[in-house]
Amino acid sequence: MPTNLNASGSAVTLRRFTAADIPLAMELKNLAGWNQTEPDWAGYLEFEPEGCFVAELDGRACGTATAIRYGDRFGWIGMVLVHPDCRRFGIGTTLLRRVIGYLQQHGTGGVKLDATPMGRKVYVPIGFVDEYEVTRYEGVARASGGAIAPGIREMSPADIAGIAAFDAPIFGSERAAVLRSLSRRNPEMCFVTRDAAGAIAGYLIARQGQNAVQLGPWLARGTGVAAGLLAAFSRKVSGRRVFVDVPHPNGAGLRLVEGLGFTVQRGFVRMYLGSNHHAGLPEFVFGTSGAEKG
Repeated sequence: MPTNLNASGSAVTLRRFTAADIPLAMELKNLAGWNQTEPDWAGYLEFEPEGCFVAELDGRACGTATAIRYGDRFGWIGMVLVHPDCRRFGIGTTLLRRVIGYLQQHGTGGVKLDATPMGRKVYVPIGFVDEYEVTRYEGVARASGGAIAPGIREMSPADIAGIAAFDAPIFGSERAAVLRSLSRRNPEMCFVTRDAAGAIAGYLIARQGQNAVQLGPWLARGTGVAAGLLAAFSRKVSGRRVFVDVPHPNGAGLRLVEGLGFTVQRGFVRMYLGSNHHAGLPEFVFGTSGAEKG
């Protein structure tokens, strides 16, 4: 367990995050007002059990950070949280450097994250570079009166292999394990569509968060396909609050959700450290899987 003494002389110790730490993590997440649930935290341990960490200040557990490796292409950092009583002791930076070290030691070509404005102040001095903006929208799902577009249906486990193959060049790396896990949370909210030749043309995965339904990942080869998936999803969750994170390179996606009356909740900046050779095709991403997973 690495220990650092900060300028105040307090000891910051890092250790592995385990399932027993989920109540602490939920407390920190609630203090920040974020949307994650206990199954989300369990998912981070499922994705990267060796890459999730807890910080302790003089023996008090008060911070978290998670990592996901997407093969050797890049790693993702998320859930960097510090209890308000324990800020200004360098805990966030200590956690961040530990997660970066973990990812680099395991051969990732680059490290990525979606930064809040507060977080960006920490990431820039470390060497992170802005890639593009991501906006979180919120709104209430409204079912349209028309029929669901032909070819759109609820996702099944048998679809995951094909969806992962469709997803990989757009996201920038293979992530079948993440897609499989997310699609199991609320399968009734997950949809896929195929073109006339039977090839996947788009998919949408959503799950219930603590404060709202989190929509994404939501990828499609065209606005019409994306709109059809969104209509099927909206019919399923009509009347419920929804969050969706739309990358700015997808201008059509921004216009689509704004046209439905969704409003801006907050902004992020997608950032990277090291190489960015696998940036994917964000113009086909109508909703990310969340700031903590990309």
